[in-house]
Amino acid sequence: MCAAFSPEEDTMFEKTGASVFRRLRKTRNPADLLAVVRSAHKEFDRAYETAPSAARASVACRSGCDACCHVPVGVQAHEVLIVAQYVQTHFSPQELDALIARAAGHRAAFAGLDSAVRTALRSPCVLLRHGACSVYAARPEACRSHHSHDADACRTNLARGNEDLDVYVAGLRGRMFAVMLGIDQAVAEAGFDGRAYDFGSALHEALTDVLCAARWVRREPAFSESCREAADGDDGESGVMRAEGYFQ
Repeated sequence: MCAAFSPEEDTMFEKTGASVFRRLRKTRNPADLLAVVRSAHKEFDRAYETAPSAARASVACRSGCDACCHVPVGVQAHEVLIVAQYVQTHFSPQELDALIARAAGHRAAFAGLDSAVRTALRSPCVLLRHGACSVYAARPEACRSHHSHDADACRTNLARGNEDLDVYVAGLRGRMFAVMLGIDQAVAEAGFDGRAYDFGSALHEALTDVLCAARWVRREPAFSESCREAADGDDGESGVMRAEGYFQ
């Protein structure tokens, strides 16, 4: 499917996507649709556990190493809604109010800025708490996919405001990307919102507008245009492939 994938990664993409697509099409209770996508996140763990041992041993990511949490994250609507569900069931009312306030500030700061400017801001994720992700179990797919072999290089990139130093783990990046694209492609192929959103902005809307989830279930755009994230010349879609009917 993708020339950048190895045969094994290509198979992971196809199997993950076909499974998610099939389960979404078979699910009759709208309340269960988001759970189908959430359960597919287990494929990231399987992809990691079956990666070459040398690749896994080279991963330098640890709690407290939060350089990557200062880079804007583009997501699809289902990722935001999964996080919003987690927040609503795990955060205290005071924590929820504080998060909504931080997300509102993020949204205001990012409004109208293009991708390059947003990246240069190096603004911390609104869910970052004491150097760790406060929704780790429900974190977005891009966060699940990222692994670094050099924490010092990550900090250097953060300080410089660019990505000059390559920190990616070659034996993991393709595998994680295959799972991520498989899920996102299947969700879009099943008719759900496949547009790309800025995570912090969309999370603010998800936590303040109960209709976001209802719109997603109805296969409508879940969030407003002000939450969209698109690089210059991009059409706002998430991922790099939109093979019409691929998983059908």
